[in-house]
Amino acid sequence: MNDDELMALLGRAVAEEAAVSDRRRTAARAAFTWRSVDAELAELLHDSALDPGAAVRSGADGPRTLSFGHGGLTLEVEVDGETVLGQVIGAGAAATAPDPAAVLLERPDADAVSAVADAAGFFRLEGVRSGTVRFVVDQGGWSLTTPWVAL
Repeated sequence: MNDDELMALLGRAVAEEAAVSDRRRTAARAAFTWRSVDAELAELLHDSALDPGAAVRSGADGPRTLSFGHGGLTLEVEVDGETVLGQVIGAGAAATAPDPAAVLLERPDADAVSAVADAAGFFRLEGVRSGTVRFVVDQGGWSLTTPWVAL
C-alpha cells in the first residue's frame, strides 16, 4: 500500500467517526500512550519482598512495602491483606503542587480503584485483592506511573 492509499483509508476511517464506540476510543487512546512508556515509568526504588531473606522469614504474612519514584514524585505503599496504605511525596516543584494527589490502582482484568490523597499525601484503598496491579498518580501537572507488580 502506498502513502496515497493509506491516507485515503485513514480519511474514510475518520469520516466514519460515529461508528467507533467510546470503548474503542478509550482503548485507542490508552494504546497511544504506550509510545513513550519506557521514559515515563516510575522506577521501583524498594520492594520488601525482594529483601534478602524475605522468602525464608515468617514476615511473608506481614505487610509488604513498595516505593516508586519518577520526576518530582515518590509513591510509597504498604500492602497489608486487602488494604493499601500509601503516601505521595513531592520533591522540588512537585512539593508545592496546590492540588491533592489523585491515585489510581489499575488492573488488567478489572475496573480501576481510586483515592484522593489528603494534604500530607496519605491515601487508603480497601478491598484490594492479590494480582497484577500498577499505580498511576497525578498531582498538579506531575505524574507517576508504576510498572506492573504482583501483589
